[in-house]
Amino acid sequence: MGFRENAAKLDLSEILPEEVEEEVKEAAKISMGSEMDEYDMANIMELCNRALSLAEYRPQLYDYLKSRMNAVAPNLTALVGELVGARLIAQIIKSFNGLKKGQ
Repeated sequence: MGFRENAAKLDLSEILPEEVEEEVKEAAKISMGSEMDEYDMANIMELCNRALSLAEYRPQLYDYLKSRMNAVAPNLTALVGELVGARLIAQIIKSFNGLKKGQ
């Protein structure tokens, strides 16, 4: 959407139902929030791009985790799944490292 003045002429029909689109546009018109300058908008856009990039990377990371867990701990993976198994292994490693430091 960008700046508030763009709200009225923006077409959000591809991502929002029609009634929600109208509510968003009306809310933008009467919003009491402070105005943003170009610097603020650039930072917001950068954060949005990073969030989208991470969302696109997530399936690749999950596929990697599945393949590694099946190779490293296939029985644990079969019992509890990839995510829980990876968390359990990480917790065990963390506990062992804590024991080593305590010696």
